Amino acid sequence: MRRPLCLICMAFVVSVFISLQLTSLPEASYVEEEGNRVSYVGEVYHKEYRNYGLLLYLRNVNPVNSTNIPPDFSIEEKKEQNMGILCYVSDGEEPKLGSYVFISGECYSFRKPRNPGGFDQQMYYQIQNIGFYMKKAVILAESESYSKYHEWLYRIRRHLEHVFEETMPEKDASIMKAMVLGNKAELDKESKQLYQSSGIAHVLAISGLHISLIGMGLYKLLKRLRVPTLLSASAAVCVMILYGDMVGMSSSAYRAIFMFALKMGAEVIHRTYDMMTALAIAAVGILLEQPLYIYHAGFLLSFGAIMGIGCMAEVMKADTKQIYVNKKRQKRREWFRNLCIYNIRESLFGSGSIFLIHFPIMLSVYYEFPVYSFLLNLIIIPAMGIVMGLGIGCMFFGSISIGVIGTGISQLAAIGCQAFLAMFESLCEWSMALPGADWIVGEPAKWRTMVFYAVVVLLFLMHKYIKYNASGRLCFPFPIKIMWILVAVLLLTQKNFQDLSITMLDVGQGDCIWLETQTGHHYMIDGGSTSEDKLCEYTLVPFLKQTGTAYLDAVFLTHLDRDHISGILELLEGESGIQIRRIVIAKAAIKDDAYEELAAVCKEQHIPLVYAKSGDIMTDGELTLEILHPSSDYVTDSRNAYSLVMKLEYGSFHALFTGDVEADGEMFVAEALPENWNCHLYKVAHHGSRNSNTAELLEQIKPQLALISCAEDNSYGHPHEETMERLDNVGSKIMITKDVGAIMIQVGKEIQVRGYATSDGW
Repeated sequence: MRRPLCLICMAFVVSVFISLQLTSLPEASYVEEEGNRVSYVGEVYHKEYRNYGLLLYLRNVNPVNSTNIPPDFSIEEKKEQNMGILCYVSDGEEPKLGSYVFISGECYSFRKPRNPGGFDQQMYYQIQNIGFYMKKAVILAESESYSKYHEWLYRIRRHLEHVFEETMPEKDASIMKAMVLGNKAELDKESKQLYQSSGIAHVLAISGLHISLIGMGLYKLLKRLRVPTLLSASAAVCVMILYGDMVGMSSSAYRAIFMFALKMGAEVIHRTYDMMTALAIAAVGILLEQPLYIYHAGFLLSFGAIMGIGCMAEVMKADTKQIYVNKKRQKRREWFRNLCIYNIRESLFGSGSIFLIHFPIMLSVYYEFPVYSFLLNLIIIPAMGIVMGLGIGCMFFGSISIGVIGTGISQLAAIGCQAFLAMFESLCEWSMALPGADWIVGEPAKWRTMVFYAVVVLLFLMHKYIKYNASGRLCFPFPIKIMWILVAVLLLTQKNFQDLSITMLDVGQGDCIWLETQTGHHYMIDGGSTSEDKLCEYTLVPFLKQTGTAYLDAVFLTHLDRDHISGILELLEGESGIQIRRIVIAKAAIKDDAYEELAAVCKEQHIPLVYAKSGDIMTDGELTLEILHPSSDYVTDSRNAYSLVMKLEYGSFHALFTGDVEADGEMFVAEALPENWNCHLYKVAHHGSRNSNTAELLEQIKPQLALISCAEDNSYGHPHEETMERLDNVGSKIMITKDVGAIMIQVGKEIQVRGYATSDGW
């Protein structure tokens, strides 16, 4: 059996994945009372500076039931706990790595996502064995003992970062610190988003490229100097381990360094190096320490890239015309032309083989795919070798004391880095400006992902094992392979629109309702909050991308209070890739500052602003949406009073969306509704205010399900007890976003309702 160790390790990885799927995940640590001030003793194993100050990572922590320094405080503290704490330090000197600190602060639990597509903060830190975080932390004492090795590496990294800061503008320095030194804490946010959206975020991670340039470069240099193989390999591996410890041993860095060490070991003992076996052993090493890494995007993308190259590159290249670049046998011009074609061909096949593994992972994590990343990486990846070389030169000559010459060389290298970074930024912006650059697909169903990988595995097995005649392997022509892959891509990205989907997002103190029809159209009713910052970035865009909503056919703004429009304004002004085709507001809307702001943004973005009045009807397949209030001549001084109230009908399903309409408007709504109109879904007006949701309206419609959107512990006291009693009196089932998170309704033969953050349903 070939590669027995590789197969055993792969079987272990698969068994870890299956066991985690079949069993419940380990419970995360919770803080019993959020915001309580507590004291802990723990070991500092990582520290970094961000815009808001010093951030410490502690492990081997133990609670201290006192704010006084324990008399036996020392490095000999208990170590049986493996839980860590993230500490935002507000006072105290920077502690040394490896030291134990006595620290006090306000403790909080990490958040689980309350909306589809939201970032799972709790899982992210649970993978890193961090249980909770501490705000306003104060360091009361520090042990004298610490790790001289790790503190020395930290000081070196800080010094090298300072070289970048001295020789480059802040933005470029932050990118170089991420690329070369693994410090993403200070990375410019816009640059990070641009690199990610255009599909080149991998250049910001410490990975195989760094090891190839530094480790392999050092090994070859020593060999040229006739240093024995054992010493050359040992020196290269030691330098790489030092480099990994200095930049933070992420999963991708660990994988690259571990595989490099095995390659050097094979060189020393004159054995064949097997990349896939080395990859499998590295994966086992990480999962033995923390099985939850199998859910970590960085782990999956890093190992997936090497798996794609190792398994699928030959499959992609088989049965294609070979290009030879032997300079001795060809004319110089023909050799150069063939070399360029060869390099482009190899890069395309490499990108294609990585794509076969990465594509489902990227859709599951980011819900979108940068279409032109293939072409972009043809330029970026080769250029990264030059950028890394210039960056290392900048650090080296900027760190040694050789006077003006060293400083001049460092400055020249910095200028070269800036030129390449400017080129990267221009290429990214150019690629994102091309038509269809951002392919928003949404999160694929698990069975579709399994079908995609089944096709990939089948292609690999057919290339590897199935034979015909006397000529060897059974190889499909390249165009047939491409057709297979395209079919798999279509199956993965195709979305079936079944019936009607309604989701009330948890936006804190605000309103946001999303509709998806059986025809594949998407609508949104409101989208704002006064309690959640950056609602668009953290809630709306992730949700829309997770559901595959690239276009909102219409956004209905019931009225123009901030808690109903703030996120939509951010969406209009941002570059999220989500397009809005028209915005609908009441014709009776007050022409105040909020209106002028919205009108100006719509004009700037060339988005039609449509005015609706009672009696207007929109149809979409079997769905009908009718405006019940306000009329075109309705006059009021209150924004809430002119809220759009809409009646939705889909077959026998009826829903009423009310905005923040007040009692006066509800009288008009009651008159406009047909007699004996059966209401299945009622969006409770004004977040459950007692001044809306009159007993008369509720008695008339008797809603089966009432949805309330409001924040926990909001200053208004929503929902008011009077409203809850009125709903209870008419027999309504009540669901509140602050209790259950986003509320998701699927309307088909049956009506299915569930809260995203809990198991509550209806």
